[in-house]
Amino acid sequence: MIKTSQLIEALRSMNKKEFREFGKYIQSPYFNNRSEVIRFYEYIKKFYPALSSKELTPDKLFRKVYPGKKYNEATMRKLISLALKQAVNFFAVSGFQSNEIEYSVKMLDKLREKNLSSLFEKNVKTIEDLFLKTPHTFGYYESKFNFTTLKNGYYLHTDETQMVKGFQKEIDDFMEYFLSVILLLYIRLSEWSKARNISFDLKFYDEVLMHFKKYDYNNIPLVSLYYNMLMLLKTEEEKYYYELQNGRNKFEKLITPMDDYNIAVTMMQYCYKKVQKGDAEFRRQQFEVVNLVLEKNMIPPGNIEPYFFINSIRNAAIIHEFEWCNNFIENYKDKLNQERLTETLSYSYALVDFYKRNYEIALRHISAINIERSTLKTEFKNIQLVIYFEMNYTDELISLIDSYKHFLNRDKEIAEKTKELCSEFIKIVTKLVKIKLDGNIESAELLKNEISKKNYFNFKEWVIMKLDSFINSKSR
Repeated sequence: MIKTSQLIEALRSMNKKEFREFGKYIQSPYFNNRSEVIRFYEYIKKFYPALSSKELTPDKLFRKVYPGKKYNEATMRKLISLALKQAVNFFAVSGFQSNEIEYSVKMLDKLREKNLSSLFEKNVKTIEDLFLKTPHTFGYYESKFNFTTLKNGYYLHTDETQMVKGFQKEIDDFMEYFLSVILLLYIRLSEWSKARNISFDLKFYDEVLMHFKKYDYNNIPLVSLYYNMLMLLKTEEEKYYYELQNGRNKFEKLITPMDDYNIAVTMMQYCYKKVQKGDAEFRRQQFEVVNLVLEKNMIPPGNIEPYFFINSIRNAAIIHEFEWCNNFIENYKDKLNQERLTETLSYSYALVDFYKRNYEIALRHISAINIERSTLKTEFKNIQLVIYFEMNYTDELISLIDSYKHFLNRDKEIAEKTKELCSEFIKIVTKLVKIKLDGNIESAELLKNEISKKNYFNFKEWVIMKLDSFINSKSR
């Protein structure tokens, strides 16, 4: 096989349609005047898409491209270089042509340069209609600004009155482009700043936010949406969540799947934070956002993250959307990484049956897993604790608590933060057992007050529910 990693990588990246179009591209004398590149393509196309075969050797390829000539390494390198250059140029040309708006505006600029007035004015109307039916992207706003600038430049020599009328639109279009991009950059840099503890110079940040207090951009899709996204991340105020939600619904047909996904992720993160802070009502909101992601097929290509899979199941099970859980597992289990498949499914099924109060069935799901070899060791042990408590397996629960403590002490792979959280959960369950055995209502009330002030942890709602049930039973 030929060892030309960059060229082979470029050709393999093409889908069937692109590979076929690449063949047409190099057949065009306008784009390619080297016949050896055409012969190269004609030979290697039968090996697509793998481009891996015993027949695809430098010597055999050379004989097909240069029949009758002796193999020459320098000539071969030149051929590979020419083919790679054509592949890269093809990506550029096809990418440019696929953006109809950008392509049309560039074409209009050439008509202006050539002083082709009638063609210019005819295409202005066509492009204006194209803008009305094109999804709003950052490139859309850039092209709209360039389009208005081109028209004003054209009217400078043909209709000054029309040009003056266009000046305000030119600056308005520029502001839409500038604000949409700068808001995205503010969000991106702010989030990376939190993740990496890095400080960025967010130029014009305060001035931009002040600008929004004076001017209304509620009808400019990406500007409105990314402003509310930024403010939601910055302030965590609930009003921006609903503004973002309403804006997403309002502009659904005008935005791209990528922007829709960015909105959904931001909303999911916010819902999760609200739940962590004790606002259980946002579990329903989180459920609806996950539904939106699934219905609109927004999940990125490749495997589903086990965290997203399990968290979606946990949230839905807590609000008793059990049929949804089963459908979700059935429809998306094949997108899980095969190495994590069994443990992720077992834990997910255990969660569903736990919240359905099918405790014995939940235990069977857990017993199907070798917990010591699982990447979800602590998750499985935590759910075992609460199941044993529910089933009144007091001796087994006390034994599990003891073995769990030893497990945390000896396992070196578990992160210290996770150990701290698990140790804290063990203490809470231990106190629950003691309260249950002693029947001390004061201890229950003290523990409930203590738990209510703690940061969110899995099964926090369950612990509070158990304490409420105990307190109410003793207060009668």
